[in-house]
Amino acid sequence: MTKNKIARYVANTALFAVLAAAGIGVYQLGTAPLDETKIQDEASDEIDAEESEDVTEEESVKAEVSQTDADQESANTNAADAEKVSGAEENSQIQEETEQPVSQETTDANSVEETAAEVSANAVASPKLNFSEDTLMDWPVNGSVLLDYNMDQTVYFPTLDQYKLSPAIAVGAVEGAPVTSSVKGTVYSVEEDPQTGTTLTMELGSGYQAIYGQLKDVTVSEGETVEKGTVIGYINAPTKYYSNEGSNLYFAMKKNGEPIDPIAYLP
Repeated sequence: MTKNKIARYVANTALFAVLAAAGIGVYQLGTAPLDETKIQDEASDEIDAEESEDVTEEESVKAEVSQTDADQESANTNAADAEKVSGAEENSQIQEETEQPVSQETTDANSVEETAAEVSANAVASPKLNFSEDTLMDWPVNGSVLLDYNMDQTVYFPTLDQYKLSPAIAVGAVEGAPVTSSVKGTVYSVEEDPQTGTTLTMELGSGYQAIYGQLKDVTVSEGETVEKGTVIGYINAPTKYYSNEGSNLYFAMKKNGEPIDPIAYLP
């Protein structure tokens, strides 16, 4: 009896083990495909997401690269344009700097040539003046000496009622009498002086000058060379500094700017 129970128990246990094993197998067969499919789907979705993300990132990178290329191209274009403009301005500046010295040199050369031509023309046109200590002049006007030259002692001036040094002679002459050039010379200046009225200064050469004052109706002009005996003007009414002396010719001479006695050169 006991053996039968044990046998039956063993048989039942074996059957139960078989059934359990079969159930586990069936369960594994039923569940494994579902899990694998889910895993594959999840893996596929993850791969697709990664691929999509990669594509998006790739497109973003491409877009950034494209934008960078566009920016670089634009920058290169702007730089090229700026370089062209800068090059054009530099070329223009170089051209101006190149042309300017040439133009300046040409102008300077022309100026030098013109100056040389003027000097040459003046040298040809200007007569040579040869005044010396031995030169004898003519009296510039007919008349008597009212005031003497004296730079060593004072001379009395009636109108001023005082004694002072006299750098010239005063030759009495009627108003309107002609005044001639005592010697050949070139007119240096014609000026108005408070004391001597219209005054003409003439260069005689070798540092000598002749000064004619108390004139009117001067017939020569500055720069003109006149021969000895040429009428240069006429006796004018005396200035207030010579009213008591009456109408006269103020006649003076200088050598290198210093007064000298004109009587020494008159006959």
